[in-house]
Parts: sequence; C-alpha cells; structure tokens
Amino acid sequence: MARRKTKVGSAQRFAGYGILVVLGLIIIGLLVRQARFNPAVNVALRVPLHGKSLAASGQTPSATAALIPEVEGFTPLAPGESFGPDNLSDKIDGKAELYLSAGFKEMSCRKFGLGAADKAYVEVFIYDMGSAQNAFAVFSGQRRPGSPSSSLTANAYATTNALFFTHGRYYVEIVADRASEELQSSLESYAKALLAKLPAEGEVKNEAALFPKEGLALDSVRLCSADTFGCEGLNNMFTGEYTMKSGKATGFVARRDTPEQAQAEAKRYLDFLAANGYQKVQTPGSPADLPVLVLDNSFELVFVQDKTLAGVHDATSREAALELAAKLKNELKGKP
Repeated sequence: MARRKTKVGSAQRFAGYGILVVLGLIIIGLLVRQARFNPAVNVALRVPLHGKSLAASGQTPSATAALIPEVEGFTPLAPGESFGPDNLSDKIDGKAELYLSAGFKEMSCRKFGLGAADKAYVEVFIYDMGSAQNAFAVFSGQRRPGSPSSSLTANAYATTNALFFTHGRYYVEIVADRASEELQSSLESYAKALLAKLPAEGEVKNEAALFPKEGLALDSVRLCSADTFGCEGLNNMFTGEYTMKSGKATGFVARRDTPEQAQAEAKRYLDFLAANGYQKVQTPGSPADLPVLVLDNSFELVFVQDKTLAGVHDATSREAALELAAKLKNELKGKP
C-alpha cells in the first residue's frame, strides 16, 4: 500500500524556519563571545574559595597569624591562612554569623602534625574579636554543655580533644582529630606557648557574679551580642540557666548606661512578647512591678533595677518565674 503523504501547512513551515534562525543566531553569539573572552575571567574562576596562604601570597602576615607559635613537637603542615569579615564563612561555613554579629575583626589558623606522621592532626584558630566582651560572647556561645573548665585563663574549658579560651580580645580554639590524655597534655603545652605571645589585656568582667548561685549551671552563663531571644535590638544580654524545685528557667541580666535606657529596652522586650502572643497572667501576692506573661506554658517576667535590665525567660511554671525573679532582685541589690 502506498504511504500517504502528510501535507505541511504554511504556519508549520514558518515555525520551522524561525527555529533554525534562532539556533543560528545563538551559534553566532557564542562564537563572538569566545573571540572576545577575557582571560582574567578564567583566572578568577580558578581562585579557591578560602583564605590566602600567607607564605604563598607574599603579603605581610596579619596580626593574628603572627601570634600562632611554632612549638617543638608540633610540625607545621601548611602555611597559615587568614580570613576577614568578607570571607570568614569560607572557613567556618554555617557558624560565621555568630562571630560577625559579635564584632569579629579577623581570624588566622594553621595546621600542625603532632608527633610522627601517623599521630594526631591539630588545627589552631585565633580570632580577634575587637574586645574582651566580644571574645566572651563567642566563647560562651560555642561552649558545649557539661564541658569542664580549665585553669588556662579566666574563661577556658576543655573537651576530650580540644581547648577553648579567651585572652583579652582574642578567642582561641586548639582542636585535634582524636582524643587521649597524652594529647590533652600536649594541647595545654601549646596553649601556654600561645598565651605567652598574646598581648596582656584585661578580661571581661565575670557577669556570672550577677546571678544567684543556687540552681545555676555555671557553664550555661552566656553573652548574647545581638537580638537576644529573637528580639531585634535587645543586645549584649547575659543569660544563665536554672533548675529549681518549682521548675526550670533562664535568668537574664544586662547593665545599661542609664535607668532610662534600661526602661526603654524593657518596654521593647515586653512589646515584642505581646506581639508574639504572650499575655499577662494573674499573679496573686506578686509585687506590682513583677507582671508575669505566658504563652503555651512558657512564662516570662521583666523588670528594671536602677540601670540593670533583668528578668526570667521561658520558665516552665509561674512559680519558677516568680522564684527566680525574686532571687535576681535580691542579688542585684546594692550592686553598681
């Protein structure tokens, strides 16, 4: 049987011609762009997304890089690297915002081998945070619950394979790829050599002294540099976690320059709570200046004492909120 020919309409023919014309224009455009290609673009695409090797770059070493010592037994595996606010996330992707919000200036790091080739691998990080308070903010924000304190500095703790501490405006991490008692001793020796190179500076005031001791987990005291509890503009707030007979709660304290500033920030936080659905709850026998707010069994309480903004966050019961607030008010009495 003869195959029946299919007629092609004029519209289909024009569409086909149009597609061919478009393809031709694309090919011509690609050829033109290739002829005009800027070789500098290819160079830029091959630049790795990490800090500059100080030895390879020929640049003057950054201030923090010059503070990383070479210690006997620690064999340098690579030149040091340095990072600024614009590329810190290339090294610590996912955690950079904690440092940036706390006033980060620069960080340098270097890798070492400890002992023979099959022994531990160690990396040292020094962060210049601009001030002792900023250094404490990242130290406390990174601290692992239950980690034992170290006597290296006023703010220091250890894990099974690392040391973390502050010294003035510097925050330091010394991290190994494995854990052992012998390794911990070596890390402490390296930390002491590093501390000897750091300039002498005052430490941040121990704000844990502002919190009542009973029920407080000392390793939970933290400094939130920005937007505490999600409230925009509620900055530089110390917090501490409590376990009491009436429940759990977080206490918070912040020194301000004037009583008016403390009052304004208390109002800011109360407005934030109200905007998020918190409502006042009846508190028989409670002083008038200690109103309790609640949402879904989470209780909040805010007060001002002279130039100090303080209160209770996320208490598990109204009784816990009132109990901790009373302890805070009593602790803050007479303190400048």
